[in-house]
Amino acid sequence: MRKFNAFLSQTGGPARIGRTLLLAILVAAAGLCGIGAERAWAKSAVTDARLGIEAERTRVVLDLTAATGYSLFVLGDPHRVVIDLDEVDWQIPAGRVLQGRGLVNAMRYGLFKVGTSRIVLDLSAPARVAHVVQLPAAEGHPPRLMIDLVAAADGDFRRQIGRTLFASDGTASPILVAAAEVVPAIAPAIVPTAPEPVAKPVLASVGSASGSASGSVVDPATNSQPASREMPKVTLPATGSLDQAAAIILPMPKPGGGGAPGGEGVKKKPLIVIDPGHGGIDPGALGNGTKEKTITLAVAKALQKELEATGRFRAVLTRDKDVFLPLRDRFRVARENGAELFISLHADSHANAKTRGASVYTLSEKASDAEAAALAAKENKSDVIAGVDLTHESKVVSGILIDLAQRETINLSARFAKILVGALKNDTLMLGNSHRFAGFAVLKAPDVPSVLLEMGYISSDEDQQLLTSKKHQKKLAKAITKAISSFFDWHDSVRGS
Repeated sequence: MRKFNAFLSQTGGPARIGRTLLLAILVAAAGLCGIGAERAWAKSAVTDARLGIEAERTRVVLDLTAATGYSLFVLGDPHRVVIDLDEVDWQIPAGRVLQGRGLVNAMRYGLFKVGTSRIVLDLSAPARVAHVVQLPAAEGHPPRLMIDLVAAADGDFRRQIGRTLFASDGTASPILVAAAEVVPAIAPAIVPTAPEPVAKPVLASVGSASGSASGSVVDPATNSQPASREMPKVTLPATGSLDQAAAIILPMPKPGGGGAPGGEGVKKKPLIVIDPGHGGIDPGALGNGTKEKTITLAVAKALQKELEATGRFRAVLTRDKDVFLPLRDRFRVARENGAELFISLHADSHANAKTRGASVYTLSEKASDAEAAALAAKENKSDVIAGVDLTHESKVVSGILIDLAQRETINLSARFAKILVGALKNDTLMLGNSHRFAGFAVLKAPDVPSVLLEMGYISSDEDQQLLTSKKHQKKLAKAITKAISSFFDWHDSVRGS
């Protein structure tokens, strides 16, 4: 007892001991809650995908590690079923694909935008989504999401378009079907909810060491972003129809003079927009275990660092992570932020594995050759591949003609392409007729000089080995930076003469 009284005296008495114990208990409880919250918020993962074929239906089964939110809708021309999930990890075994069975021709999957993962099912024939159910883990089976498709007339398929068919949050808008075809409802109908297919581009500052840590997401609804001393002042275009944005011809930015606002007489560093092709659910060309989207992002980040090192340029990436971005938002980032040069990076594939070499493309209503036309048609399908609803896009806008663009922009694009080809020849193998022309949708900004660089063919073992090499990526970035510097040297001298 004497020892206990001495302990009380040294520690400040029972009250202080009580407070200390209470604090310890609260800290321990907070730690346990934190662990629980972390587990509760852990992302689900898709671990497998398979098809079940029966006489009257095709069943798509996704194995999950935990239940996830979902919504499902369809798109036409071509016919597709789109499944949006809360952002998940993908752990589908290599080589596992849903292809060529029943009503499903093929499946694609990936990150559509931050917080949303997307699966796109290409249909072999019109189909009706008859039933969707998410099952909990039971009897040795993991949690599963099952989608049943049944053959339908084209008109019945099209009546599904424009509404959310099934959703885990109860926002599905059901379709009237024959009584014999009614299936148990998964969620009650509340309000029809149209899918939101537009991603928010992440605009990464040249000042970022990693190319992503200092990136800032700009909200399309507010066209605003946090102020930053390192970030170029940029605003993301609104996400509505292209009609208004494409019909307005902005004044041609003057290279060397800066197109961004900042006061009279203040000389701004030229803003270069770098566009890593593809991303998220759209992998681009596929090589031997290599995806185009991964290569383009790596080279874009390397180019950003090289441009920063010159101290002469500002740079923005249209995406700085593996996320999908619609074609229209890529060139609109350049247009609405006064960019003075737009460079879209790509890597191609070819049926002939011996085909190798880089090439540079600029916009033209008429393709320079059949191969250029075919490549443009393939690249322009990016939005279709990612399950973007293009039914509301203006046909006039989607076919912007070359004579609507400012002639100076076309000339400047061609001039930079010529300089870029010359710079690349010293460091990489080039295709014959290295500067080509075609109607690439991503190059249709009428007031920003724009080029598309195909850095090589990942269908070629030699090119794939180079394009996945950090050393070669840096070499490409240095060559492109040299070409950009030469282009602005030339233009500044022309303006000063």
